[in-house]
Amino acid sequence: MNRWNVREIAFYGTGGRRRTLEFDVDKVNVITGASGTGKSAIIDAIDYCLGSKDCKLPFFVRNHAEAVAVHWTQGDRDLIVGRKIPKAGSGTNQMYVRTGRNLKLPDASEGLEGPTNRDTARALIEKSFGIQDTDDPAVAAKAEKGRATIRDIPPYLFLSGDVIISRETLLHDLNRPEKARDIRATIPYFLGAVDQASVLAARTLRQLEAALAKIEREARAQERSQSLLTQRSMALLTQAKGVGLVAELPSPDASDEFLLDQLARVADSGVASTDTRDSEARAVLEEERRGLVSELQTLRGKRQMLRQTIREATGYETAVSMQSHKLRLIEHLKLDDGRCPVCDAQNSAGQAMAEQIRNSLSIVANEVLAVDGMRPRLDDHSEHIENLIVSKYSRLREVEAQLSGLVRVEEEAVETGSLLQERARVVGRIDQFLETTAKDFQTASPGTASLVSRIEDLRDQVDPEARRERLRDAENMVSAFATEMLVDLPTEVPATGSRVVFSSTPNLSLVEPSRRAVLAMAEIGSDQNYLAIHLALAFSLQKLFESIKAPVPGLLVIDQISRPYYPKGGDEKRLQEMERDDDQAAMQQIVRFLFDETARQAGLQVILIEHAYIEEDPEYVAAVKGRWTKASGVKLIPSDWPLRG
Repeated sequence: MNRWNVREIAFYGTGGRRRTLEFDVDKVNVITGASGTGKSAIIDAIDYCLGSKDCKLPFFVRNHAEAVAVHWTQGDRDLIVGRKIPKAGSGTNQMYVRTGRNLKLPDASEGLEGPTNRDTARALIEKSFGIQDTDDPAVAAKAEKGRATIRDIPPYLFLSGDVIISRETLLHDLNRPEKARDIRATIPYFLGAVDQASVLAARTLRQLEAALAKIEREARAQERSQSLLTQRSMALLTQAKGVGLVAELPSPDASDEFLLDQLARVADSGVASTDTRDSEARAVLEEERRGLVSELQTLRGKRQMLRQTIREATGYETAVSMQSHKLRLIEHLKLDDGRCPVCDAQNSAGQAMAEQIRNSLSIVANEVLAVDGMRPRLDDHSEHIENLIVSKYSRLREVEAQLSGLVRVEEEAVETGSLLQERARVVGRIDQFLETTAKDFQTASPGTASLVSRIEDLRDQVDPEARRERLRDAENMVSAFATEMLVDLPTEVPATGSRVVFSSTPNLSLVEPSRRAVLAMAEIGSDQNYLAIHLALAFSLQKLFESIKAPVPGLLVIDQISRPYYPKGGDEKRLQEMERDDDQAAMQQIVRFLFDETARQAGLQVILIEHAYIEEDPEYVAAVKGRWTKASGVKLIPSDWPLRG
């Protein structure tokens, strides 16, 4: 046996009492009986000992049992996981985990070994089952989406009563929002599309990409700030020129450092510096502004014409590509052997046709080459025009800012009539700018080369395209397995003969055979169909897990395959109690499927919880590990167990 199975489940009561359920590994095990005997609590017990935060064991069990333990086995390896049962509320934090060979369950709860907390216990179970660790303490407690833990395994182990004939819920716990997120996030791991290392790499990649995006946003903001710095500096220098504090304006291409240095010199010189006013400064700026506006109008016209040309070239490229594709369909014809390409006869009409085809192929090939050469040049020219427009527009904003500054100085000079006063105002503005605003623009942008290099390395490691291919392959395998298995199960139209399509979202649909319509789960109808679909999917997933050696135990706990055929509740049921003969046949067909499919899959164990006792099937009778009927009085927790103190 190469997969983990359940050997025993033990419930412990006061006074050294122990109730033990024993199971055969690698086989079908059946427990039948009446409602209210505690059969369904088997799922709750296994789940609780897999580190569940909640304890869902029923009220009667909580009142009479103080601990529960599950004995797992894999070949000669053993794993015993025990846990105290609370009287009410959430599960206890203390668990017991022991691994080794030839282990046995203790006779009393006091004998449970390996006490530890729940997080450590979960980590130990994960290690035993083979769920890889990420070696990263930051994500060891399952804070990271996509990092698989032992708590993500139950959807593949249990076909509980609320799922097995559900038209909406595909897997155990998928109907619980707090669980659905983790199921969806970790299913690629269990399907073999990713490993824990790539999950961690993807986590780091997302963090680094977010950091890079933040740096790039800050860099763009810095660029905008630098542009504002340039405009503001030039505007202040223009005002200084207007009142004669500087002789001439710096070049439009001057660096910000040069502009700030010029402003500092003006501030240091103060209001008493030599008058250097030039009455033509405003006229020069006005002339430059008119030239820039004219150039921008011309460039925008060129841009519009170029865009139209590119649109037409795109249409021409599409047409040529379509012609080329059509003509390539006949390239396999022998056009140079002097024969007709249609009838393969040697005649002049055929030779003329072959020549026409060769000419057509040559023309289209030349057109394709022309398009391939023309489009990059158009794109390059378009980019050049766009860059020119951006550059000219930026300079236009600077000139307009300088003009505004001159106008402002002139207006204030007219109002005050004092050059000295206006110089004082300009110097004051420059001082304030240098002391406050300019300092905000001095932060250097951090280097991103190493960050970008790290991101590229992680992208290669994560390889989303390869992940998608592996996931698609796993989905196809599960779909094929389930389609084959659905044939062996009783179904009704439209499920009969349909093809199963499984998606890792997770989702499932059917392609019905008559009109090849794709049907969602809710559209399929019939409890019998939903039972067959859930069984086919559960066994298909287990078959995939076996083939890829996924870290999922070879266990399926199924709660009542007879749900579509018997009324709810009551005592143990016989096959003859079904009203319809075809229902009896369907039940027998499902039982055969369980035994045959379990035998086909190495290391698979099935625990079937049932009302039905199929005495007509010797293999079913031999697989029964307990009959908890009203007549026998047998229950999961014996009736004579005293209440806990």
